[in-house]
Amino acid sequence: MSSLLYQELTQAPEETLWIADENSKPLLHQEGFHFAGDLLSNRWDIAELAANRVQRSFFNDFHFEELERKYRRIVYAVSKEKAVVHHIIDRAPDFLGEGGELVLLGEKQSGIKSYAAKVAERLGGAKHLQKHGSSYLSCNTVDCGDSGTPIAELQYPELQQLAELGDLYSKPGLFGWNKVDKGSALLAQQFTTELPADGSRIVDLGCGYGYLSLQLAALGNYHFTATDNNAAALLACRKNFTERNIEGIVVPSDAGSELEGGIADLLLCNPPFHQGFQVEGDLTDRFLQQSARILKDSGTAIFVVNEFIPLAKKGPRYFSQVTLITKERGFCVYRLRP
Repeated sequence: MSSLLYQELTQAPEETLWIADENSKPLLHQEGFHFAGDLLSNRWDIAELAANRVQRSFFNDFHFEELERKYRRIVYAVSKEKAVVHHIIDRAPDFLGEGGELVLLGEKQSGIKSYAAKVAERLGGAKHLQKHGSSYLSCNTVDCGDSGTPIAELQYPELQQLAELGDLYSKPGLFGWNKVDKGSALLAQQFTTELPADGSRIVDLGCGYGYLSLQLAALGNYHFTATDNNAAALLACRKNFTERNIEGIVVPSDAGSELEGGIADLLLCNPPFHQGFQVEGDLTDRFLQQSARILKDSGTAIFVVNEFIPLAKKGPRYFSQVTLITKERGFCVYRLRP
């Protein structure tokens, strides 16, 4: 799909908006690549990586209003999260001028065929889908007059307070947005035996909506630094910190790479292992490497991973002590020390 996306972007007019999810990352690493239009991403690493390769780079939770303009073309390699794709299709007509084009790209397993049908309904016209090798391209033009029917499946922009999360706030588009992750719940159960001293500095690496920080905050007085690569996660976590009067900050980062070194007494992490539609093997290594850098020499990291992630083998590259605390329901919790 990268070659098809490359072709669409390099041939696009300047008045093009590229909506870039993690699936677009290989293109930004390609030597000599430059895009003459604007880029919008909800991924901090993508927006930062694109800063010198595009005209303007924006990082937000797909708030098109912040771009303050309309476009002739929007190009989007569809995301893994269905709610995100529906939101972008729904908002596109408002930011495309009359005759503007919305171009979607995706592999068969991405749901591109059903998304092409949604685009036709929303923009007012027939479904257009072309096959290019193993990839598909959907291209529709905004019709004159009124657009078609909005997608009303999920209120994507809104933070939602959910009883399933103990009245915490979350939102569509965030991984596991409406449930407590089983791995995080297992990690939180270890807090009674791994409890840090009052006043400790805690780093929540890959914080999501802030579940781990909030569980620990109920047990003592700590200062939290919560960080995530996802704009939706940062919005939800900030809201939960404010509502629960948590002392701390919520900041964007790529696996913690932007955080200062040697700041954490305790680091909590439930690292992702998927990058878009793919399983990315080095994600765990990146989180381990940054955790070792962020921790104080006397600090401790607690990781929870799916049991098939070989953290016991990867951990000793960065830590002198790697101890399995518990293994339950397909997850392993490890204690790591410098």
